[in-house]
Amino acid sequence: IEQGLHRANEIGDLDANPISMVVEGGSPSALSEILEVARLEEPADGMTEEEFKQENYDRLELREKFFELAGLCKSVVACRCTPLQKALIVREMKLRTGSCVLAVGDGGNDEPMIKEADVGIGIIGEEGSAAAQAGDFAIGEFRFLHPLLFKHGVWLYDRIAIMTLYIFYKAAMVALAMFYFGFFSGFSAHQLFNLWAYTFYNVAFTAAPILVVAVLDQTVSAETLENQPLAYRACITRGQLFSSRIFFVWIQQAMVHVALIFFIAFWALESDSIAYADGKTHGVWTTSSVIYSVIVMVATFRLLLEMRSFTYCHHFWVWFSFIGFWCSMFVLNVLPGFNPDLFYVVFAMLQSAQVWLTLIMCTSAPLILDLMVYGVKADAFPHYHQLLREREADKRQEVAPEYETFVFRHRKLHKTERMRLMEIERKRSENIEEQPKAETTDAIILTWLWFQNMSGGIFDGTDDAATVETEKRRNRRR
Repeated sequence: IEQGLHRANEIGDLDANPISMVVEGGSPSALSEILEVARLEEPADGMTEEEFKQENYDRLELREKFFELAGLCKSVVACRCTPLQKALIVREMKLRTGSCVLAVGDGGNDEPMIKEADVGIGIIGEEGSAAAQAGDFAIGEFRFLHPLLFKHGVWLYDRIAIMTLYIFYKAAMVALAMFYFGFFSGFSAHQLFNLWAYTFYNVAFTAAPILVVAVLDQTVSAETLENQPLAYRACITRGQLFSSRIFFVWIQQAMVHVALIFFIAFWALESDSIAYADGKTHGVWTTSSVIYSVIVMVATFRLLLEMRSFTYCHHFWVWFSFIGFWCSMFVLNVLPGFNPDLFYVVFAMLQSAQVWLTLIMCTSAPLILDLMVYGVKADAFPHYHQLLREREADKRQEVAPEYETFVFRHRKLHKTERMRLMEIERKRSENIEEQPKAETTDAIILTWLWFQNMSGGIFDGTDDAATVETEKRRNRRR
């Protein structure tokens, strides 16, 4: 262990020159001394008190140095370990790093390790299905681990994130609407929404679209995710899809949306003005039905902005939910014995031109505001998965090869920047400049890629990708 630490200190840059460690387990072994016996419980025969304390101190120091060396390594391979040793390694890594630990095993001796990990994956093979039964996921071969992590892992994380945020968003909308109504009703027990309509809000009117998104939505295509490991790290470990900040942003959006809907509708349909030809005015149930209808439509259309893919199932269930809502309102409207408060309210509501104008204004105002915010964020502060989707869209449009400079093509640069890069590429392809000057140009390209990658990722231009592309161009020039 001391030699390993000394060698790691001599290397210095472990990212450029990674190291690995292989340790043999079993019992008895050095690994069992480190993991299983952290300290002696009582002195051995013939051991003094000072020797006993020194022995415990040496064991703890050895344990700390071992895990210090393991933390510096790119990978640590522990072979011939007992089931207890495997579980203890996983436990120590969880406690020391605070990371989410994944364990993969294919036999019954891997069962304690799989249960100790945060995520356990069992492989069904020649050693039986004990590991698969103990794990959270089961796969048939080890090669399936790559698509399970980089493809399905990102998809599931994105789906769960959207589902969680949207459920709180749509629940907050109806709750905040009743809260705003309390300022006009003196916070009495008067209900704003019809009881049956309010009951069907979560279980029927807004349930189908989010279920489709939680099952079928795909952030980025499978081919891109399997060939872009950076997408996994950018989408999951950097909190671009779910975090406390994103959660409170959704709650803030619900507050703003409901405020626009409620106050526009409440003041547009005030009870002092005559709304119908027979001299009648809008009642509280008419106003509440308008607010409720707009909330359902905004909640449904708001989810469309978060859908990463559109399939026939997406279209079907979104329109089915939208049409089913209005059909249900018409049914509740014609049952006086079952729902007397809403009897003929919807029919009377749709006969008023003022109501139609209010429905259009209240529905469009929150959605237009969201589209403006989304446009600014996507153009000025894009996330990595947004850039990947843009590249996929460009590839579907058959972009010309000369614009595919590096691994990640240009993302709508400013005109001067685009012209500058095209001029550099033209000079390099025609071999006008001398070799020393060409090396200077290569340095400019690499520096530009590095700066864009650090400032938000206009390119997926890592140094390795840029170096490979530079070598290819040099070979073609030769």
